[in-house]
Amino acid sequence: MRVVLALRQSPDWRALAEAHARGRPVDPGRYVPSHHVPSFPDHIQQCIARWNAGFSVDFFTCRSELQRIARATLDAVEGGLVLTREDLPARLPEGRFRLFFLDDDDWFAPDTAARIDTTGEEDVIVFPLVRLDAPVWTFVRGLTPTSPVIGRPSRFSNRYQTNNYGLHRRLCSPATLADLADHILASEAAERLGLRDAYHDVMVSATNKTPVSASVVARIIDDEAAFRRHVVAFVASLRALVLPEHASWMGDPLRRTVTLFERALA
Repeated sequence: MRVVLALRQSPDWRALAEAHARGRPVDPGRYVPSHHVPSFPDHIQQCIARWNAGFSVDFFTCRSELQRIARATLDAVEGGLVLTREDLPARLPEGRFRLFFLDDDDWFAPDTAARIDTTGEEDVIVFPLVRLDAPVWTFVRGLTPTSPVIGRPSRFSNRYQTNNYGLHRRLCSPATLADLADHILASEAAERLGLRDAYHDVMVSATNKTPVSASVVARIIDDEAAFRRHVVAFVASLRALVLPEHASWMGDPLRRTVTLFERALA
């Protein structure tokens, strides 16, 4: 079983950080999604300007480092194939695979393939999802998980969460993939298409809902003082986290994330 990891959008954050460091204007067209994303703020430029004025590490450098942290986890996935949304479906492999959509700051376990290889032929396989935030949550279907959760348990808010749904290869036509790339839209499309899910109480991924995530940094406009308190709480939440054995692979990216935002707060 192969694991295909399809990045919804992955700007060259390093190049954007370098341009910003040289004082060059950064064209929003280089990082604003070209397709509709329900949670993406319309006023992202103002949010970025507020962040850069109030924190010691600029927005683009933060995103560049988070991209590097996440990519290290993706590159460590055994039998994994990392593609962009634009690569689909042309570069999909032959044979058995499951395709997961993700953002470029999401993490996957190195043994994801082994953890999902016992699953059947359902259209979509679905897993608990760790959300690194303040506080840390694990989204589960139902509140009686059989595996230890990380942080607090919480019910799914949609049929699928950010990156916790693996698609069977028969769903990988251009039209269907367009409907399933975003988890909110995919949750709606699954109902319309009559897809069959199988939920497995095994953790394979995490979403790093950092303060520079698009949907989170949008809050800086409403109340900058409250937003800064959120950043402090985010760092404290991650520093206090005790990982169970099955999630020990998160230790290094977790430490790197904490260090990054401690620098931003300095």
